Amino acid sequence: MSEVKYFTEQQVAEHTSENDCWVVIHGKVYDVTGFLNEHPGGRKVIMNAAGTDATRQFDAFHNAGILEKYGPSMLIGEL
Repeated sequence: MSEVKYFTEQQVAEHTSENDCWVVIHGKVYDVTGFLNEHPGGRKVIMNAAGTDATRQFDAFHNAGILEKYGPSMLIGEL
């Protein structure tokens, strides 16, 4: 991502389907659509947080290393 794109909460909230799924984690916006089938906890876990700030849910089950490993390929911008 060369130039940072900024999104509003309302824009993120429009992306809540299995074909177009965004979440916010620590102020950064991720398009996790392609990760739904790969998520070890299942797609439903992510879909429950689709279009929202999922920081609290993410932090409850993951460490920063997960974002470092998988995040860059899904990062599309910031709030």
